[in-house]
Amino acid sequence: MTSARNKQIADVESVTRLFRAHRDKNDAVFRKLAESIISDQLAANQYSLAKELRSALGADSSQSTNVPNRKLSTLPRDRRSGEQLLAIFHEPASTEHLLLEDETRMRIDRFIDERRNSAKLARYGYSPKSKLLFWGPPGCGKTLTAHHIANQFNLKVGVVRLSALISSYLGDTSARLQQVFDIALETPMVILFDEFDSVAKSRSDMGDVGELKRVVNSLLQAMDTFVSRESILIGASNHQYLLDPAIWRRFDDVVLFPSPSPGVRKKFIQQHLSGVRFSGSLDSLVKKMAGLSFAQIESILIEAIKSMILEDKKQLTTQQISSELKYMRSMMAAMDREIDADG
Repeated sequence: MTSARNKQIADVESVTRLFRAHRDKNDAVFRKLAESIISDQLAANQYSLAKELRSALGADSSQSTNVPNRKLSTLPRDRRSGEQLLAIFHEPASTEHLLLEDETRMRIDRFIDERRNSAKLARYGYSPKSKLLFWGPPGCGKTLTAHHIANQFNLKVGVVRLSALISSYLGDTSARLQQVFDIALETPMVILFDEFDSVAKSRSDMGDVGELKRVVNSLLQAMDTFVSRESILIGASNHQYLLDPAIWRRFDDVVLFPSPSPGVRKKFIQQHLSGVRFSGSLDSLVKKMAGLSFAQIESILIEAIKSMILEDKKQLTTQQISSELKYMRSMMAAMDREIDADG
């Protein structure tokens, strides 16, 4: 009964947004929402109704929604500062050497497989996932994996600019959130909310004003009505326990990005030392770098290689790497002390 009730609510919200798009004369969003409703009918095996709806919508809709890299409409901007709400990467980053833990890789591969076989799922009344939450320590591959997914489907990546999105003016943040979701409905892309907890913080936090609660409510509504056959929504957070409990249920899957295990650390170090003569013990290096993220390990190795070059050395030594590692550890300790002091 509860699931049926939730579906009715979602249906009403979808139709409401359809009417709003018609009212605002936003033809692109109107057609996108209409196509989503038709897709829902197909997934529910209501083929006759879907055919009637498509006929009523017109032939142009099917042509306009099957092109994955349509030209972007004008990007939404902050009306006060003029800053764009999205940073668009038309050419996603190279992910050829992306390394993930087995469990993480399995969840990502499953997501990609579902999207590629959406027609097969639809025959049995199911839809592929379209909303993912990535969580884990910083520098462990969340952003690069978003680019990897975009590469699989020839999609642009749109990173939400939190500096432009979050406003001190009453109601502005909620309105900008809706603009971001509308552009994703209109133009196929991977929408990445990095530091997602900034706009999805728990509403039970007594230290926050009512505006944040309104923002979270607006985010929940936008996520509920975000139904796209092509665009993908990814939220990434380093502080997942700050997220409002209701946010978790809005995602189709939650993917953990842990700090790299010894085996993955070893592969990562080998990748970065490829073509460099190293005189030390690789296994010892892997052990010393326990608990570090990919980003931290990469920074250490790059700085050590630079030292080798500047010192006119022919090979990289354990001492050079250890020196950079020691500096990294001291910085991390200092940051932890600062956080404890603030707390």
